[in-house]
Order: sequence, then structure tokens, then C-alpha cells
Amino acid sequence: MNDKRIDLHMHSSYSDGVHAPSVLVDLAKWKGISAIALCDHDSLDGFPELEASARAAGVEVITGVELSCEHGGRDLHVLGYGVDPRHQVLQSSLREFRASRERRGVRIVELLRESGIHLDIDRVLAKAGGGALGRPHIAEAMLEAGYVADFAEAFVKYIGEGGPAYVDKYKMAPAEAVANIHAADGLAFVAHPGYYLEDASTFATLLDQGFDGLEVFHPYHRPSVIERLLGIARERGLLISGGSDFHGFAGRDNLGEPPVSYALLERIRETLAERPR
Repeated sequence: MNDKRIDLHMHSSYSDGVHAPSVLVDLAKWKGISAIALCDHDSLDGFPELEASARAAGVEVITGVELSCEHGGRDLHVLGYGVDPRHQVLQSSLREFRASRERRGVRIVELLRESGIHLDIDRVLAKAGGGALGRPHIAEAMLEAGYVADFAEAFVKYIGEGGPAYVDKYKMAPAEAVANIHAADGLAFVAHPGYYLEDASTFATLLDQGFDGLEVFHPYHRPSVIERLLGIARERGLLISGGSDFHGFAGRDNLGEPPVSYALLERIRETLAERPR
């Protein structure tokens, strides 16, 4: 019996996570995770470091990315597995995301200044370490400067949706995300789809846009949601994935949870191998 476990959803300091990719590998090995996927938001820049560290540690990896989309007036995240990190179509799209994230970060810092919070934009950009700038980098700068007690306060009072310094981010249509992932020889999954199940008709319309799978196992999915998603996956012949959505800060420091079977990764790899290239 194969009882190996995987975690196909985690974030590093190249997007909005706390840890470098090499640290994620160390944590995965320590927790007995056999295979992982780094799914940074709109960035593949952390993959070379992840791959090198994983090879040395004996941890398996598959390429991953999480694209920011909008569907039915709501934020939607799309996971891409097995993508070619050098593919020009996908990389061009990710460069636009990076530029928009930097513009967004600068605007957030400007709005914070109007609220009496003065941050050095160069210091904030440095926290992204050359990766995609995210709100956690701004929250970290706020914490260091003593303006907030923790990340939660930064988001709730200032930079979260509805806050005085909130700025919406650039998003693409789900069909465009799926097309970009397929162009890069990858498979497209709806990330944490339990968030989008309230409107069955809208969710069905979403799945009609060429998705290959659903992220069924996620920390925020209750057992009833998991059962419903498994049923949808069976009905539509969709693949299944799962992961912790690990970011490394308080409340999102659950790498390896929930437990996800290695068999799901085997099926993903089989499907990738069968795709025409």
C-alpha cells in the first residue's frame, strides 16, 4: 500500500509567502511529504531554487503556478500544474502580472501615507526579493515599523478588502488562464473550488471553460464540501488535487495538511504524459 503524502499548493517569498523555496523543501522533508508543488501567485520565479533544493533533499516536485482571475464578479484562482516554466506565452502573461502587482503596491503605499502610515517603497519592494510584490510584504513592513501588532491587523484595518488602502489587482478571465496553462503544456485546476459552490449554475459555466481538474482537498473544505467536489469530479471526468495553501505566517502555517494521497500526483503525471505536445 502506498501511503506517501503530497502537498500541491504552497507559497514562497517569491509571491506572498514567508519562506524561501529552499525552506519549503526542508519543511516538507521534515514533515515526511514526498512531493510538493510551489504555486506562487502569478510567478514561476521560485521554481529553480525549489527544484535544486528538492533534488538535493530527495523530495519530488512538479511545476505549479496560481493565476489571479475573475468570474461572475468574484475573485477566482486557477492552478497550473506541469507547466513549462520557460514557455513564452505564459511568461509574457506573468510579466504583466508582475508589473501590475508593483503598480498596485506603490499605490497601496501611497494610500497608507494618507492614513498616516509612512513606509519606504524601496524597503517594501526589497521584501519581495525580486519576486512578485504582494500585500504580505507591505504588511511585514508595517509590522516592522510598529504601525500594527500583526499581519491580521494590517489586513483588517488597512490593506484588506474594504480597508482605506485596499487596491484591487489585475485579473484575467478564467478561459485565458486555462489557455495560457495549456499553451505551456500544463493542466488547469480550479483552486479551492469550495469557495465558489454557492451558485451551481455559475460554477458549471466555469467548469465548461476547459478545466482539467479541481483542488478537492484544501484546509477550508469541510467533509461535506469534499464529498460534493468528488462527485462533480466523477461526473465530469476531472482530475483531483490537494494541498495546504501554505504561506508560513500565523493561520497559514499548516504545510502538509490536509493529508493528500500520492496517487493523485501519479494520475496528474499520467495525464501530462498523454497530452499531445
